[in-house]
Amino acid sequence: MAVARKKPYEAPRIELLSTLGTQKHRTLDIATAEAEMVDVGDVGALLAEFGSPLFVASEQALRAQYRAFRDTFTAPGADTVVAYSYKTNYLPAVCAILHQEGAWAEVVSGVEYELARSLGVPGEHIIFNGPYKRLEELERAVVEGAQIYLDGFDELDALAALTQRMRRTAHVGLRINFQHGRQSWTKFGFNADNGDAVEALRRVRKAGARMELRGLHNHSGTFQIDPEIYARATQTLCAVARKARELGMAPTMIDLGGGYPSHNRLKQAFEPSDGSYVPGQHLAPFAEAIVGALGRSRKAFGERPTLVLEPGRAVVDGAMRLACSVVARKRIAGQGDAVIVDAGVNLLPTAYWYDHRVDAVGVEDAGAAGTAPVAIYGPLCMQIDILRERTILPPMAIGAPLVVSNVGAYCLTQSMQFIQPRPAVVLVDAKGKAELIRRRETMQDIFALDRVPARLQPRAGKR
Repeated sequence: MAVARKKPYEAPRIELLSTLGTQKHRTLDIATAEAEMVDVGDVGALLAEFGSPLFVASEQALRAQYRAFRDTFTAPGADTVVAYSYKTNYLPAVCAILHQEGAWAEVVSGVEYELARSLGVPGEHIIFNGPYKRLEELERAVVEGAQIYLDGFDELDALAALTQRMRRTAHVGLRINFQHGRQSWTKFGFNADNGDAVEALRRVRKAGARMELRGLHNHSGTFQIDPEIYARATQTLCAVARKARELGMAPTMIDLGGGYPSHNRLKQAFEPSDGSYVPGQHLAPFAEAIVGALGRSRKAFGERPTLVLEPGRAVVDGAMRLACSVVARKRIAGQGDAVIVDAGVNLLPTAYWYDHRVDAVGVEDAGAAGTAPVAIYGPLCMQIDILRERTILPPMAIGAPLVVSNVGAYCLTQSMQFIQPRPAVVLVDAKGKAELIRRRETMQDIFALDRVPARLQPRAGKR
């Protein structure tokens, strides 16, 4: 008769419970999925070929999400323009796909402007935004017919003087801000509440033929979850447009900027959409708010206005995943089980404000014995390098792959060469073929710009 083996003694301990699992409206994820479910193909094969960690972009998902966004914001009686926010993710291959789909470029620096032009975007399809534009960048934008969004009086006056010297006309828009009580971005543009917006209109009119007011712009914030803010922004821009017409100008473009949510989960906030995600579906209330408000005041921007939107996150976030590997397992005193993976907040700075979905790839039974809450840490020598404070994972072996979802926005553009070089990026096409669109960094890449003076060089034989 077989004798039952005694379980090893384990001393009792007190563990700190994460509030993630105790809040009424939040639950722990059951984090397991087949590779096909996360739309990145055979994760194991990709990691074997390109190394771990690895960013994986889905061309099919990117095109689908762009089309869903564009179609959601189609407004009757208006022409809709989608100007992709370059700062969100300016991988050239990603931008090229979106331009194939018809997107304009919204840029906030000379570097981004140059990238857009190198990808074949004509100047008239570039919106040059942001609080700082060099004079030589403004000059090029004027020559190439870009839409220049003025951010302050100093910039307005500088551009007026520049166009006078050039004897050219600049196509301009005014960035307008207003107090909406939440995440008001008052650093940017001209305030509609204190008279600055009207004063800016007067100065544009004073510039005469050297400035043509094409439109008005507002950006209400980032990851907005309240559609009503966009309705108020539309109403505010329409009111400023009516004032512009009183002053003899005829703007036709109303630009509501970006800030639209993706399917990521904000920390310490309710989710903006439910779990049954359909690309673009959660954006319908935002489109209804904007289109409804514009319909009530459409003639402020002419008989057939141009509605401009500047999405970033809403288009690219869900089109990219990060595949990584478990490199260590630990039981942390007072906390519980944890795994360490080879990707950290140097690659996922968004982990500080999102609860990214993390999937164990290829696990057959999510409810198997041993499935338990686990903390996921990165490889950096920093305590704050944590990707998830707590999620549910099955038992993980060393080398087991994990996939982090919704990492297309602000991860690559804000990633750092801190402690570790940055990984490769591959693009998976509709047939499942993976193409390298950014190679893995080397030590030489990290230090390519550095110089060591000769007097500090190691002497021969001293290495």
